[in-house]
This record gives sequence, structure tokens and C-alpha cells, in this order.
Amino acid sequence: MVVVGVVVAAIVSFVISAVLYATPPVAELVSRTSTPRPGFGLPVQMAFVLLRGLLAAAVLAILLVAGDWHGVGAGAALGAVVAILPVTILAGAIVHENVPVPTALVHMTDWVLKLVISGVVLGLFI
Repeated sequence: MVVVGVVVAAIVSFVISAVLYATPPVAELVSRTSTPRPGFGLPVQMAFVLLRGLLAAAVLAILLVAGDWHGVGAGAALGAVVAILPVTILAGAIVHENVPVPTALVHMTDWVLKLVISGVVLGLFI
């Protein structure tokens, strides 16, 4: 059941990103402040988003199982704790790399939502 939970969490994570980044104000902001990497078309980018979701869900699942934690509450709490990592990385990007604050906040929101909700989904399976 854990593997099924990881796959479901990755799909839910993908949908969260798709909805967030397709929202007109967010799409406009990101397109205005980001530079896409040449050579990576949309299918490759989408596959990479799905792969990252799978990896993040797998890490959360491993931590839940290793800690013998079960349920939605434990999953949500673990997702929130793990979300500190991308938030600190993106805060560093603001300070050290001059990433625009609104753009970084979009990416932070994306990762916090994905990790907490992935934890919740995994909690349904673990």
C-alpha cells in the first residue's frame, strides 16, 4: 500500500503544481520573472515535475514508515516539517541570487502545499 500511496501522492502533487502555475496571475508572474532553460520542452518539464513529486513522496513515506507514524495527522505534520527545507532554500535564493520575492513565494507555496498534502495522502495509506 505504501507504493500506491507514493504514486497517488505524486499525482496529487503534480495536479497541485499544474493548478497553481496555470492560475492566470501566477502564470503571468512566473513567465515575466523566470527564464526557461533552452532545450527542455513542456513534456520534459512535466515529466520532471512528476519525478520530483515521486521522489518527495518516497522520502515522506520512508520517514513515516521508519518513524512508525501512521495517519493523516502524522503525514501532514511531517510534510510541514519537511517543507522547511525548500522554504529555506528559496529564502536563500532571494537573499543571495536576487530572485524576485513574489516569484520565490510562488515556488515556496507550491512546495509547502505539495509536501503537506502529499503527507496527508500518504497518511491515508500508511
